[in-house]
Amino acid sequence: MLFIGVDLSDKSFDSCITNSEGDVLTINKFNFDDDGFAVFVFKIEQHEPESQKCIIGLENPHSRLVDFLIQRGYNVIPTHPLSISKYRESRIPSKAKSDPMDARLIADYIREHHKSLRAINIPDDTTRELSILLDDRDKLVEQKVKFSNQLTSTLKEYFPQALDAFGSITNKSALEFLVRFDTHQEVKALMSESHQKLDSVLGECGFFRTDSKERFHSAMSKNPSVISPAVIKAKVRLKNVLVGHLLLLIQQIEEYDKQVQKILDETPNGGIFRTLPGADYILGARLLVLYASREFASASEAQSFWGTCPYTSRSGNMMSIGFRKGCNHFGRNTFHQLAFCSLKSSQWAKKQHAKKRKEGKKSHHALRCIANTWVKITYAMWRSKTPYDESKHLASIANHIMNQPAFIQG
Repeated sequence: MLFIGVDLSDKSFDSCITNSEGDVLTINKFNFDDDGFAVFVFKIEQHEPESQKCIIGLENPHSRLVDFLIQRGYNVIPTHPLSISKYRESRIPSKAKSDPMDARLIADYIREHHKSLRAINIPDDTTRELSILLDDRDKLVEQKVKFSNQLTSTLKEYFPQALDAFGSITNKSALEFLVRFDTHQEVKALMSESHQKLDSVLGECGFFRTDSKERFHSAMSKNPSVISPAVIKAKVRLKNVLVGHLLLLIQQIEEYDKQVQKILDETPNGGIFRTLPGADYILGARLLVLYASREFASASEAQSFWGTCPYTSRSGNMMSIGFRKGCNHFGRNTFHQLAFCSLKSSQWAKKQHAKKRKEGKKSHHALRCIANTWVKITYAMWRSKTPYDESKHLASIANHIMNQPAFIQG
């Protein structure tokens, strides 16, 4: 058995090939391209022609090298950078560091811990495409939040009335209005000229509800703030840039949503998680990716992996229960969203949330408790490939309560 450590960089990567006893067979440096990948595999085959007898460790599971190796039958294990850093401290107290040395450390680490580590498993093309789309969509949403915060800060400096006029400044209708009007003075001038014209403009931007128009008129009726013309001129330019970015991002996020929906509709069992209370196409797709990308032996294993359940620490007579930080954060965030969305339409979720709040738990803690239950439910749904049925779950809860000793005694 060979244990191989790989330390990646932008244009090259270092590798260290060791045997089962930890002896170094060879240390090499390769170009980070297909030719370099091929030479790397050739070097491995010189020592072990059977790919299944080789375990390769590296820190970046999303590298192109991972695809190249897995397609050729190699077992690739991702190593957490923090784990390697701690391992380095125990092995090299002097804190000396180099790329070949890191490759050797990774090789030694996977040799010692490979039985407790899980190799990378590349899912089918549909699941992988869906996973990448959702990941990229999350990045676009993060950019949208950043630009939204910048726009809010900019409007506070020269046009604060706009923040009070709209329910959300990132609403597409609000952004369309900000494209047409730069300052509060322009809006006031149109209000003085004709309320009918202003209402017509609001209608063109997408404001049709009476309460939205009343809130707008109330905010814009305030006296203009005394602000330097130089500040207004500079901030209008920035506002236009940010509004343009936000409109483009909103459009692209909508396109991503349509593509995710299309894939989900065409995927077998793609609609299972759409039956969950409060779940839209995006949340259903996230759950599908989570279960299609990894197999679990039990629901408790899934709860630990996604961090919805706490951990227990015991030492002597002391015991503590804490928040699980080391977990799959994409999974935990997904089930946290499901817990929050289910509060509106799931009876048991509402009652459990209210119960946990009465016990003194904070809102996020209560939502994690609900998310932990949702992992059990969705795990059973995925195993049986059946949609969610609230009545069946409520019946299961009632049956569980009736079988409790306290209930029987009472």
